[in-house]
Amino acid sequence: MPQQIIISSTPEEVRMGLVQDGVLREYMVERAMSAHLVGSIFLGRVSNVVKGIQAAFIDIGLDQNAFLYLGDSQDLTEGASVMIQIIKDPRGTKGPTASREITFPGHYAVLFPFSDTIGISRRITDEPERIRLRKLAEKWKPAGMGIVIRTEAEGVEADILESDITSLVAEWNVVEARSKRAKAPAFLHRELDLSVRMVRDYFTRDVIEVIVDDRETFQRIQALLAGMQVAEDTKLRLWDSGEDVFSGLGVGETLASLADRRVELPSGGYLVIDHTEAMTVIDVNSGSYSGKNNLEETIMEINRQAAREIAHQLRLRDIGGIIVVDFIDMHSEENRQEILAVLEASFTGDKMRPRVQDITALNLVEITRKKSRQNLEAVLFADCPVCSGSGRVQSKEAIALEIKRRIRGLLKKQGSTKEILLVAHPLEAEYLQQHLLRDWNRELSCHITVEADAVLHVEAFMILDNSGS
Repeated sequence: MPQQIIISSTPEEVRMGLVQDGVLREYMVERAMSAHLVGSIFLGRVSNVVKGIQAAFIDIGLDQNAFLYLGDSQDLTEGASVMIQIIKDPRGTKGPTASREITFPGHYAVLFPFSDTIGISRRITDEPERIRLRKLAEKWKPAGMGIVIRTEAEGVEADILESDITSLVAEWNVVEARSKRAKAPAFLHRELDLSVRMVRDYFTRDVIEVIVDDRETFQRIQALLAGMQVAEDTKLRLWDSGEDVFSGLGVGETLASLADRRVELPSGGYLVIDHTEAMTVIDVNSGSYSGKNNLEETIMEINRQAAREIAHQLRLRDIGGIIVVDFIDMHSEENRQEILAVLEASFTGDKMRPRVQDITALNLVEITRKKSRQNLEAVLFADCPVCSGSGRVQSKEAIALEIKRRIRGLLKKQGSTKEILLVAHPLEAEYLQQHLLRDWNRELSCHITVEADAVLHVEAFMILDNSGS
């Protein structure tokens, strides 16, 4: 299907969108103040080895140590130097995750300096082509290193593939030379920025246009595409309108919806997406859809739409880790299996390789999706200062009862008090004035004046003796 890559670049941030048939399928953001570490290579120093979890924590010169899983290979000791590559960005209190398997990805091949192997992408199914590519890889693979040929290498001329591999080997030679001179902890190699990575990793024969809104980035992409055989028919366009490129291309509303928990389905049903520390939970609801005469078929229609939209939202919002979906109850095993098949088919094209587990008797489906960077929620949003990220504040009724208890205590403590000034958030003040104030004045034998103050936290209030004594 025809695709467009949209790149918006400023000194503060880089944004990338992948549009397919007019629909925004993927969206990524990187900010200058929160550097992307995945792919970067460090010479680290082993800070400590924790045998109980078969892991080591590596000092890489940043605020947080990197976590390195060792498995059965317990060959590291405290204080030793080790070359590592970051495979997951830091998240919250967790530092970055690292690996000792170093990789250098190009557009057509991936170089493995410490793995003597040759691999061909499984998506290349033509056997003569696989044989051709393997022979070329064997010809150009340095001794002791590994090469994996990527899908986009299919049909590419030999000299172009050779150039890609040669440049990867040159990159490794620079890193290796730096590592011999450096003293741990030391930074050895930074991964390319988002705009260049996206062209390298997402460019396929289906991409008909790349749109860039920054001239300097445009020139870099232009030079990159010039060396890619598959980009010969691709249009590169500089967006110089004053309008935001995403809004101008008709996908601005999709970006605005990324903050919504609720996602509408064409039938009138909807999804509710909630994030917890351990997992993401998605609930499928029928909403206003009354559908067909047959109840099971009505449920199936909503669940089919939900399965397709869930695949879309996971990719768009870059939700990784464990995802649990609560589909509307289906009583037929055949129907359950159909929904699983729709879900798996909808994940086609997702580079994070989602895996769908079986469906339970309670119609719950577990999905795992690779998580290498912060998801969009962590990049774009912060915890609400009112609810501290819980999504909940006390109800107006609960706050009112607490206020009444405090007033009762004040009246008991200061028997002469008859005039009380109550200052509350406007929402609470309005609720009290409309529903409770008259009854409280009579019941408590006092006069309460309510004032609204928008500066106050929604749960905060002040009770003052206003009697003048």
